[in-house]
Amino acid sequence: MKTNLHRSAALSLIALFILFSSCSKDDDNTTAAASKSALLSRNWKQTDLLAGQVGSAEVSVFNTFFESCNKDDIWQFKADGTYKVVEGASKCASTDPDTVTSGTWQLTENDTKIIIDDISEPAETLTIRELTSSSFKASGTQVSNGTTFTATIVFTAQ
Repeated sequence: MKTNLHRSAALSLIALFILFSSCSKDDDNTTAAASKSALLSRNWKQTDLLAGQVGSAEVSVFNTFFESCNKDDIWQFKADGTYKVVEGASKCASTDPDTVTSGTWQLTENDTKIIIDDISEPAETLTIRELTSSSFKASGTQVSNGTTFTATIVFTAQ
């Protein structure tokens, strides 16, 4: 179950949309493309998952989708365009592998979007809402039963 909960940003979004369908000012934001890639190429910890219908306020659903043992996992975005999610200090089960998942990432559309391609899931394109030396926020939308939902993944630099 841990692997399913934490495969990638795409899975976070998919899980959120399934749930719905069934019921800074910072100079870093204006940096050049190479700098944006450098800003992203570090370790991040997911600290929130915000969701809501498009046009409505987003609310945190982080505690709904993640157990405590998943909240300390680290996303390692590498300069070579690869990433992996590794266990933090706590594991849900002692037999869980140290690497939760891995794949590739790339910035696109003048560095306003990121494509995250998990090795076991379809690629997901997310809009970068914020990218600074300390914060990374990316969002995506999904239409389910005629309603458009948005989710924003919030990361803090480690």
